[in-house]
Amino acid sequence: MTYRLTRSIVLACVSCLASISSLQAKEAQQTDVATRQQKKLVLALGGGGTRGAAHVGVLRVLEKNGIKVDAIVGTSIGAIVGGFYCSGLSADDIEKILLRKSFLRSYLTVPIPVRIMAVPIFFIPHLFGYHPYDGLYRGNRFRNYVNAQVPLESKAIESLPLKYGAVCSDLLTAKPYVIRSGDLGRAIQASSAIPALRQPVPFDLTNPENTKIKDGEPSMALLVDGGIQSNLPVEQARVLAQELGSEKEVAVIAINIDEPFESENGKTFRKIGSVSKRVINILLASVDRSQVGLAQLIIQPRTNGIAVLSTKTSDVKLAIKAGETAAELAMPSVRELLKATPSGKDY
Repeated sequence: MTYRLTRSIVLACVSCLASISSLQAKEAQQTDVATRQQKKLVLALGGGGTRGAAHVGVLRVLEKNGIKVDAIVGTSIGAIVGGFYCSGLSADDIEKILLRKSFLRSYLTVPIPVRIMAVPIFFIPHLFGYHPYDGLYRGNRFRNYVNAQVPLESKAIESLPLKYGAVCSDLLTAKPYVIRSGDLGRAIQASSAIPALRQPVPFDLTNPENTKIKDGEPSMALLVDGGIQSNLPVEQARVLAQELGSEKEVAVIAINIDEPFESENGKTFRKIGSVSKRVINILLASVDRSQVGLAQLIIQPRTNGIAVLSTKTSDVKLAIKAGETAAELAMPSVRELLKATPSGKDY
């Protein structure tokens, strides 16, 4: 009896010591990660539709490795994922949102073919003096959906836990514009307003809360998807990085979700839609080319075969996995960048 009692006590002590050792090891690992991350981190999340789910995979790997993100600048889907993350949602939370059918339905309220067939109906209001902005969708439902996913206190960009910018293109000045304040859902609505598909969003540059600004007012901007001018917003991320410190204190990492180009057989372009898909990929890569060299590190998930406006949940999962794979491969470089103190000029 005494032997059994003694044995039980010994086993309990061993188990307790093992638990303490495991906890100490975990704490030491976390402390080590924190020690090694000597620099703040700004992410530039590129646009690219469904491929942007890869951003979630990258964020998940950063979380898993204890890498802290201090700010995000995103374009289109990059603005969507970045906005969710800066509002306090985790990578797992964002994945659940992107996999819901309600997410896609809020963005494309009616299937594109149906909406196109209904285009003649859109001319009727013009006959009665009502002239809406050009585009098949307004995007208001999507704005409301986005705001419904984030905490109440995070609907204003100024109150987000992390610094955030949504990159858009201003049709009036033909220049990129970064929304840094105002309603989060509206900023994301503007940054992801694909021309012709979604109507542009009127925006008051001096008062972002003013949603009633009229055509012709000097402070007005008319915003659409930032991807047409700054699809990989590294330049904008560098500007935000200046608010956090010098180049010795802040690192800018870009997540480029462009589809890597490979030689194709001519037969590929006999399929309906194949030419337009290739052209979109070429245009996005061309827009991004000047930005790639501005980042201190580029992470490029392999998004081959994933269409920009794919409605398949399987493609969302593929993109997330691609992001995880690319981020895991890049982790040694990420760690080195965040602990090193580079020489050279500041931003």
